[in-house]
Amino acid sequence: MQINTNFLTKSWLSKAVFLTLLASGFSACSPRTEQPDLVAVPTSQATVTVTATPAAPQPTTTVVVTATPQVVTTVVPTEPITDVLVITNANKQTLVNRPVRFSNVNVQSVVGDRTFWVGSSTTQRVFVVLAPNLDAGSIENKVVVKPGQTLDLAGVLKPVPSVQQAQKQWKGLTAAEAQGLKNQIIYLEANQISFKQS
Repeated sequence: MQINTNFLTKSWLSKAVFLTLLASGFSACSPRTEQPDLVAVPTSQATVTVTATPAAPQPTTTVVVTATPQVVTTVVPTEPITDVLVITNANKQTLVNRPVRFSNVNVQSVVGDRTFWVGSSTTQRVFVVLAPNLDAGSIENKVVVKPGQTLDLAGVLKPVPSVQQAQKQWKGLTAAEAQGLKNQIIYLEANQISFKQS
């Protein structure tokens, strides 16, 4: 019996190729621990397209990544608020820490040694607290605020403390006044005051 060696060689090679392809298929399906190379193409748009090209012959995967906006802190000089109506008509929580510079504002009423209301009426007014530097030493005797006076004031808007803290910090404030302040949300801490001559 004559054996065809050509047939055996071809058969053996076919089986080897088949086993190699089978092994490659299994390895392609098994989870890979290595990460494919990523190529990022920067663009001026908000979306970046990233193409992953693995080393093994597999289909190319395209992933779309949305760029996360960068948070940049910029200090922008804020113009001072110059009108009481801007404060009374605004969302007061957005005004915390804003500078204020009032000219020729009227004192509506005086609540305590360091506290008073300024504005054009009982509905259009701002609560003012003199900063500690205006209520110390020899300055304390010179800074006497009275109803009906016209003032120039400068300072910063601060959040109103709790009713108990307000009464403790600002002497002369009644419980009803402290409760009413809670609705004001903010007050002006004045660090400059100037009295106008009548």
